[in-house]
Amino acid sequence: MKRGGKTSFLGFLALLGLGLVVMLLAPRAAQAYPQWQFSAGATRCNQCHYAPTGGGLINGYGRDAIGEELSTWQGDGAFLHGAADLPRVLKLGLDLRFAMLSNDNGGPDQPKNAFFPMQLDAHVRLEAGAFAFQGIVGGRAQVRSADAPVPQSNFQPESGSRLVSREHWAIWQPAARGMYVRAGRFFAPFGLRLAEHLVYVRRDLGFNILEETYNVSAGFLDNGWEAHLTLFAPDFLQNGSQETGVAAYAERRVLNELASVAVQGRFASREGAQRGIGGVVLKGYIEPARLLVMGEGNYIQNMPEGVDAVGQFAGLLGASWLPPLRGFLVTLWGERLQTDLATQNTALNALTGLVSWFPYPHFELQLVARHQAADGARAMTTLLAQLHYFL
Repeated sequence: MKRGGKTSFLGFLALLGLGLVVMLLAPRAAQAYPQWQFSAGATRCNQCHYAPTGGGLINGYGRDAIGEELSTWQGDGAFLHGAADLPRVLKLGLDLRFAMLSNDNGGPDQPKNAFFPMQLDAHVRLEAGAFAFQGIVGGRAQVRSADAPVPQSNFQPESGSRLVSREHWAIWQPAARGMYVRAGRFFAPFGLRLAEHLVYVRRDLGFNILEETYNVSAGFLDNGWEAHLTLFAPDFLQNGSQETGVAAYAERRVLNELASVAVQGRFASREGAQRGIGGVVLKGYIEPARLLVMGEGNYIQNMPEGVDAVGQFAGLLGASWLPPLRGFLVTLWGERLQTDLATQNTALNALTGLVSWFPYPHFELQLVARHQAADGARAMTTLLAQLHYFL
């Protein structure tokens, strides 16, 4: 599919670049996005989100931060920009995201360009004392033809899951700190939990788009540490994950709550194969440099039926820099995925750079450049520009 040419894409990037240059002339204080942990004084992800491990619908603290601290120009971060008050037991949200993509794998008909709606999600949360229900319903983004026999996006039928609910779960959580129990469809707490689904530590470990499992999860949250244990089962309603297993994640905050060390494990079984994962996650904020360093490394034991087990590796190392300009975040990641540690030329490497800008509450502009190549194979370069509006 080809919509718009290279010229229009470069024109869009030029306009975005002009906006960035203009903003560079106005020095302001900055706060972190999306990794608020440590860099903005928050030690727990659920200080800004309702979900115990972050992500999704933001709470009152998160909306205040968007309105007063994270955006270049201040405004009202509340739902509908503060135009209406919701009942105390009801929380709503909306995510709209449009994207322009240019992908070049070095072939004769490259690059491929596309402009498409990337996200349309509605969020709802109902509360009753210590109990709550939360869900997301939205349309599935589509760049490629729905008639493709094997969709390249995530190997799931386009026509079978056009309207999806990525998350729907119930939770018992008496307080933001302490014990919780959650059941429903969501991603088990694991890894860095980055928003970008193409990173190997998400895409290749069972956390790609629409791979949420049905879970029963319990955990404990505190400023100094947190731990989570999750039993998961296949998606029985949509074309999602078909794995059954258990996942565990434990994180300890250190260095005056400016860094963390976490260990994690996951065992999953599906028809014809089993897989075990063990890993470490590190984060640390270097305050004088305004730099949040992060890393994740996982050893994977892939065990297909009838053949020998294969040792694999998936890892990421990177940093997010907070320039002295409120509303900006600059991120650089290096990644490696090796599908057989005992065999040469089985690795895939990637370098990704991101620039995010929040000009005003509820608005985000993001530019992503990604370069990846397999050992001895042709490299692929991807440019992605996004406009995100959220209520």
